[in-house]
Amino acid sequence: MFKYVSYTPMTDAYTTHEFNENDDKCKVHRFDVPYVSIECESEEDFVELMAYQKPFIGAVEITKEEFTELVQYSDQVKRMYDVVNGEYEKDLRPVSVKYSKEERDTWPSQIAEANTVKEGTATDTPYLSALALDESITLEQAADRVLGNKVDYDAHSSQSLTKKWNALAVLKSEVGL
Repeated sequence: MFKYVSYTPMTDAYTTHEFNENDDKCKVHRFDVPYVSIECESEEDFVELMAYQKPFIGAVEITKEEFTELVQYSDQVKRMYDVVNGEYEKDLRPVSVKYSKEERDTWPSQIAEANTVKEGTATDTPYLSALALDESITLEQAADRVLGNKVDYDAHSSQSLTKKWNALAVLKSEVGL
């Protein structure tokens, strides 16, 4: 069971008083802000842990929703996203490594052009025309290539994105988010 606590760290002449663990009954997940998520086996263990805290740090239980809102910009949450985004980018390398960021930024325009070629409504196709000229292929073949790449990219990206979201869910669940 997860519980969530807000507290006010207090510094005196000798030390900074923070939220403390008193035994191994509850696991405290710390953030760079004065909020902790606490994993306890029972309500009694949580009550005992709260009673152990120094009264002057003002430790109070808050809701999961309040906690989530308060820690959403913490370094720990940012690190979670950095980890899963890094893995997502690695997963996408096989389909994106051949293209510069600038070229990938044109993909929506290339796809729109390819769709107009396939629909027979193409009027201006600068990207596909350049591809067709460079590859010595027809505009129709360039459109087929772009749309084929889109299908491949979408399949790979959707699998990678699902993997990312699942990993993020696991990381969040480990700290009660």
